[in-house]
Amino acid sequence: MKITDIKAWRLAGPPLATQMKPAWTLGVQWPRFGGTLVKVFTDEGIVGIGSPGYNVSPLIETWFKPQLIGKDPFALEQHAHLFRSAGEAWGLEMALWDIIGKACGQPLYKLWGAMRDRVPAYASFIECASPERRAADVQTVQSEGWRAAKLRVHDDSIKRDVAQIEAARRAAGEDFTLMVDANQAQLPGTLQPVRGPVWDYQRALQTARELERLGVYWLEEPLDRYDFDNLTRLCAAVDLRIAGGENNRGLHEYRWLVERNCYDVLQPEAMVGETLSQIRKACAYAEMHHKLCAPHHGGGGLGFVAHLHLCAALPNCPFVEVFHDPIGFSSDLFQWYLAEPIKLDARDGCMPLPQRPGLGVELDEEKIAHYAAAAT
Repeated sequence: MKITDIKAWRLAGPPLATQMKPAWTLGVQWPRFGGTLVKVFTDEGIVGIGSPGYNVSPLIETWFKPQLIGKDPFALEQHAHLFRSAGEAWGLEMALWDIIGKACGQPLYKLWGAMRDRVPAYASFIECASPERRAADVQTVQSEGWRAAKLRVHDDSIKRDVAQIEAARRAAGEDFTLMVDANQAQLPGTLQPVRGPVWDYQRALQTARELERLGVYWLEEPLDRYDFDNLTRLCAAVDLRIAGGENNRGLHEYRWLVERNCYDVLQPEAMVGETLSQIRKACAYAEMHHKLCAPHHGGGGLGFVAHLHLCAALPNCPFVEVFHDPIGFSSDLFQWYLAEPIKLDARDGCMPLPQRPGLGVELDEEKIAHYAAAAT
């Protein structure tokens, strides 16, 4: 089998009923939720689909396409240097994995080890909100069958941050799992029109102790992603799990995070840090060091599905992340360009794995044609 062509699109995405204000990019509003798409064609008629990243890189045409056409899509380790050299378009490799799964007649999670065929999921809230609002929101997702949710804290004071989590805990009860994300590892690197609170070690420590009291499962990204010394100090100082890694790049950085005990829960992402093949190695390395691994994903439908397959193959993965915010962003909208979005099973709070070969999902070509045209 040989690769014959590669095509990529940026998708404008459907307009949102309510403009969302993501906590990690203060000052930015989402009027719609877009995405990216890539198709890799082969001489055997198998077409792999994937998402090349958070943006469509011009390097897909100028770098990847000239060097991948005529090559074997199975030879992922041979192609790895192309991705490392470019440092982007990591998500293009998921289309190669989709081809491999389709050629083998198996869903990816089975090729990767099939630890299970359903993964506990958490509703990942997008915005910061008042305690009253979030208390109502966790009750809403509970009623929908979710058994875990992640809230954002980004207020000017610890007291107001903690008040939101206290309200959510009272509303949800003790049997509901709460995670908290401070999004501090976005700095440096993420464009933020409005500068929010920047945590130092003491703020992170005091917040972690309060969240520990409230039975929170993990505190995510409490410090700058390169503040290795203080992340290690924080991990050692509290029993609460410290999570992060979604903004780190490369196996060398994941190795530092694991060996220096910066995090209890490693959260690599294949659309940011490395390819799916490399992320699998990082997750295995975390397992060797008795750490949990919960791969991050916030980029959209195909990226979510790829990470769901990965999570189902990992023995050390406790949850899969799904954007689902009652303020105005559902898990279906998160997967808007899929013909059939993967649905939460309310009976056990899990996301079931697709059973068709490869990624196991089909695209809604009509929507893609419409919103690809809108993106030009």
